Amino acid sequence: MKLAEQLEVILQKRIAQDSLTLPLLPAIATKTNDLVRRVDGGPKDLVAVFEVDPILAALGMRQGSSAGCRTIEETVTKLGAQKIRSLLAETSAHRVVESRDPKTAEATRLLWEHARAVAIMARNAGVLAGVNEPEACYLAGLLHDIGKPVVATMLLEAEAQIAQRNPKLWIDGDTWIGVVERTHRKIAMDLAKKWRFPEDLQAVVRPFADYDAANRQSMANAVHFANALAKQLGIAVGTVATDDNDALVIAGRSLLGIDDEGLARVTTDIKTRCRLA
Repeated sequence: MKLAEQLEVILQKRIAQDSLTLPLLPAIATKTNDLVRRVDGGPKDLVAVFEVDPILAALGMRQGSSAGCRTIEETVTKLGAQKIRSLLAETSAHRVVESRDPKTAEATRLLWEHARAVAIMARNAGVLAGVNEPEACYLAGLLHDIGKPVVATMLLEAEAQIAQRNPKLWIDGDTWIGVVERTHRKIAMDLAKKWRFPEDLQAVVRPFADYDAANRQSMANAVHFANALAKQLGIAVGTVATDDNDALVIAGRSLLGIDDEGLARVTTDIKTRCRLA
């Protein structure tokens, strides 16, 4: 059985058994720990931490979906600061080690920056298109590829364990990216279903065929448009079919009613704003 298939089986089993542990990148874990230790951090600070990391956002939605939460702000408000801080403290205690392979390390960074870029641009596009809940677009953008960071963190943990014995046994950067690409979608769908994400959020993580022309102002349309924009701007991992992706951007602009001025507003300073510090 190939690595991607083995990984998919393991992750599906852990999701089904509710035993999946999601670690954080060192930079995110450090910020989370700092916030947990602070005595003056309020709800806005808690929201800001969740907004930069798809894994934290997914864990928050896991807790908040049963309470009907559809945004990060609602999750923080309904669960309360104490419960949120406990979740952050528990999660930040488990962190992954960065890859020794430069290409893998760069791909890891881009996975997180892509999620953040799609979230920001989906919210911006949602506002311009008149979507009812632009903040829900942000969360959906952050989670649209949630399977990728889930698979990536497991690969990083496996690499760290193998490196202690023989670093030469591990896969190269191109293979690593291929495993993530082949595995992530099914894992995302299983996770969203198991954790009972709202139906429209589950729809966003499913394979994308085309925009929903009958529901122009849907959250999914804003997210798919933002995803294509991020790829067009080079904020993405793996190979992008340029012509097809450009066609998605053009179709999305037409469907959402985004002119040149609107496009500039959607993408303003996006590469800086999505950067993983």
